[in-house]
Amino acid sequence: MIAAIVLGIIAGFVGFLALFVALRLSRRSTSTSPFNAGLYGLGGASVSLIIVAVALVVCAMVARDMVLPFAIAEIAVLIVATVVYVLYKNVLQKKRANDK
Repeated sequence: MIAAIVLGIIAGFVGFLALFVALRLSRRSTSTSPFNAGLYGLGGASVSLIIVAVALVVCAMVARDMVLPFAIAEIAVLIVATVVYVLYKNVLQKKRANDK
């Protein structure tokens, strides 16, 4: 069960990395169109969900009795990592910029 949780944490973090890369690409884009930024976000979210779903299916095929702890760990890490990143970028970083 511990192995399933650890692998779920790793899979959730890999799913977050797809969102992270998409957000970085969106910020570095020279286009001023909100449509372009939205496509980066949508693409990152889609790739992230595909990574999470494929990992979950593989877990179900390999060790069906460990799907629940794997899925809970995977989704929890994906959500927590995304929330922490968004809070850091939108709240803490702006607070530091205002202090300067």
